[in-house]
Amino acid sequence: MKKFLTILLSLTLLFGTFGLQVNAAPDTEETLQIDGNSKQMEIIKKWQINSIEKEGERGRSNVGEKSFQLHWDKEKGVPRFVIGKLNERAVEGKKDVLSFLQENIDVFNTEGVFKIVSHEKDKLGKRHYKARLTIDDISVYGSEVIVHTDKDDNIYAINGNIEPGFKIKEYSKDVKLDESDAVKAAEGILDFTPKPYRERKEEFSEEVIEQDGYTSKPGAELFLYKVKEAWKPVYLVKLQFIYPYPANWHVFVDAEKGDIVKKQNLVEFAATTGTGRGVLGDQKQLNTYLHNGVYYLYDTTKPMSGQIRTYTANNGTRLPGSYVTDRDNNFNASSQGAAVDAHYYASISYDYFYNIHGRNSYDGRGASVISTVNYGNRYNNAFWMGTQMVYGDGDGRLFRPLSASLDVVAHELTHAVTQHSANLEYRNESGALNESFSDVFGVLVEGDRNDWLVGEDCYTPHISGDALRSMKNPTLYNQPDHMKDYVHKPDTPEGDWGGVHTNSGIPNKAFYHIASNIGFNKSGKIYYRALTKYLTSQSRFSDCRNALLQSTADLYGSNGSEYRVVVDAFNLVGIY
Repeated sequence: MKKFLTILLSLTLLFGTFGLQVNAAPDTEETLQIDGNSKQMEIIKKWQINSIEKEGERGRSNVGEKSFQLHWDKEKGVPRFVIGKLNERAVEGKKDVLSFLQENIDVFNTEGVFKIVSHEKDKLGKRHYKARLTIDDISVYGSEVIVHTDKDDNIYAINGNIEPGFKIKEYSKDVKLDESDAVKAAEGILDFTPKPYRERKEEFSEEVIEQDGYTSKPGAELFLYKVKEAWKPVYLVKLQFIYPYPANWHVFVDAEKGDIVKKQNLVEFAATTGTGRGVLGDQKQLNTYLHNGVYYLYDTTKPMSGQIRTYTANNGTRLPGSYVTDRDNNFNASSQGAAVDAHYYASISYDYFYNIHGRNSYDGRGASVISTVNYGNRYNNAFWMGTQMVYGDGDGRLFRPLSASLDVVAHELTHAVTQHSANLEYRNESGALNESFSDVFGVLVEGDRNDWLVGEDCYTPHISGDALRSMKNPTLYNQPDHMKDYVHKPDTPEGDWGGVHTNSGIPNKAFYHIASNIGFNKSGKIYYRALTKYLTSQSRFSDCRNALLQSTADLYGSNGSEYRVVVDAFNLVGIY
């Protein structure tokens, strides 16, 4: 049931990964709707009022600082991060922290008992207490919360992940195995029998450690774990050894029947740094993975839940294709050049969106970035197919391997960003905008303010200075640069879906005017905000103008030089 929360002063409410900020005037009230029950709302309102009262007593320490902030998990219907002056009295140690958590456990919409598992004091004098939720004295897997206190023993934040909906229940009656039984069950996944762990002496000795023995003593810890939508007692067993292969097995064993619920080798791959030679003969440093003596073009060094993975279609059409591998971690064979470029440039493109715009992969949620090179036979194209990027090798005359151009790789990845944001329909003006935004970010990712060309590194390899398109002068490549020359084509494959690759020259020229006047940093932020906040699937050129103006006003004001530059740029190309 949805309840209403009255905002007395100001409240920042975050739903999932998206934020809605409300700044209520002191003499007004605003009401927001969140998914929560009455007990949850009562606690949240108590925290909020306490925060406001203490803020009034002490005054805000920073201009614009909010007295209370709430990050709400929309799916689970519980808070994930709360900031404010949350306690009514000082907390002096673990006992008081546990009392606070138990008094407010209803905010997590669950029953149970919290237990402190660790606490520390940092260099700023703040303390951080980590607690787990337990039911029947068994920890709920993944359900932990951290309580943060300041130098005055006030709780200023709580964050974590708590599973809601638990009722007190005797789960322990279903525990039939002890820890040693669980370890034996977990060892059943191995195709050899490791020798027992032998502790090393603290000081170095000539003692030979058995290669096929455990490197740490196998242990088992009991948790409540979700198995097929039901919570059951499960042991987490850890098996670590280095021979015959490196392993840090985490094996989940049903505590009643001994069945293997889940297994995962956390060092199945080892991140390494290798090298490679691109299509143009340049050396590149690559993030790779080592597995069983073989290096793969897998990059898991990014702050994403997936990886950057590069495959080869071996001149076929089956996707994603075969792994790109190497024995010495130096991908320098001529046949590997297209994969080296695709892998390296995908990493640069990911870094741009993450570092500049805070976007974790194309979907904003850390999706794997997958590329396949060597697609087809002499294939003169590259594309985003909805789940991955694909690059042909070219015919050697019109194109060389298309992954050789950073702006082409960034162009394709931007199509993915567009799909997961504005989702501009690929036809007529909205389709031309789709193409234009990919060109825009292709240029921005390359970051060279003297280079307004797109695809020059892969297009017509035997003609110097040629390119697919020019942002500065679209007419060089048969694109219009003003609305008076807009090309009306049929909305068919033969008509390039209304000329999406042709008419993109008009907004491209507007971008050139903007970026050449206010720089890549500001223009990139404006274009990203317009794409992800204001444009919709059916946006036309005039909508793009409005979206960019509103984004400029949001970021730099409507009276500044940046706003004037955007107005002038679209006037110059006839978009009013």
